[in-house]
Amino acid sequence: MTASRGQQIAAGKFGWFDEWQCEGCGLVSDDWGDGPGPEDLRQGLLAQHGGFRPRPVEGRDGTVAAARHLRTLLDLGPAEAIGLLRAAKAGRPLGTAVEVEALVRALRRDGYAYETVPAGPEG
Repeated sequence: MTASRGQQIAAGKFGWFDEWQCEGCGLVSDDWGDGPGPEDLRQGLLAQHGGFRPRPVEGRDGTVAAARHLRTLLDLGPAEAIGLLRAAKAGRPLGTAVEVEALVRALRRDGYAYETVPAGPEG
């Protein structure tokens, strides 16, 4: 069997995919959707690649806009979104590389200068 699982930004939309094909019988399965996807997929990406966080490059702070976008991207409540952003400012991971990149792209569309970096104070 060959398989591929992950998150992606395709045509400007953040989502997940889970695809596999049986080499013996040719059976194919494709699952996908909007948002971060199944929790085991997300945790696997974090375990394999580590966590990432947004970092302001210059200019205005986009925390309020980031919280609004996080609520949509990761289906979070206001308190959860603000908590994750505060932790990310201290260097803790906010999410996977693709989740953070989706957030950074949304912030750039809003006029904020941010970049995606590995979690950690030096990242």
